[in-house]
Amino acid sequence: MSQGVVTYQVAGEAAASPEERRLAASSPSFLRPLLGRAYQRRRLLANGVNWQRILFVAVDGEVAGYLQFYLRGEGPHRLSLADLRAEFGASNAAWRWALYQLVQWRFRRFEAYLYRIIIDERFRSRGLGRRLLERWLALLVEHEVQQADLEVWGNNPRAEAFYASLGYEAYRRRRWPLRASWLRDRELTHMVKRW
Repeated sequence: MSQGVVTYQVAGEAAASPEERRLAASSPSFLRPLLGRAYQRRRLLANGVNWQRILFVAVDGEVAGYLQFYLRGEGPHRLSLADLRAEFGASNAAWRWALYQLVQWRFRRFEAYLYRIIIDERFRSRGLGRRLLERWLALLVEHEVQQADLEVWGNNPRAEAFYASLGYEAYRRRRWPLRASWLRDRELTHMVKRW
């Protein structure tokens, strides 16, 4: 019997499947200079997953994608200084912690911010990203949020058109002055949806 497409949240660590735990602990590559390689980031972030800030989409019972977000200052992960000390030692943990807090402030300042949305390649072009975003926007309405922000990296008119179809408008375009191997694009379009 087919279960179809379902968007959902996991009640907590105990209720999560191994795949949900793995995806919930994932992070964007721009955190590599602070939190190390993908396996280190996943190990660090797995200790403090905020399940209330992650949505999943499943197709016939198989996890097909996820969305991580910030809402009123709380994001998908709660990383601690103790976790950084355990991973990198006391001398390296202090500067990583300070820079990580700066990165977190960047996202926490929004009332609601779409941090990350990933659809597994096997499930793309089926409207699952739209389903996840529509569920997220409905959740924000439930929480009486007035504005939802997101950013599109690089020159990506397809992504901008997709978000525009959900009511987002381009608010600001800018170019980061940094050049770094871990920063794949320097152009950024800030998009906003208001109710």
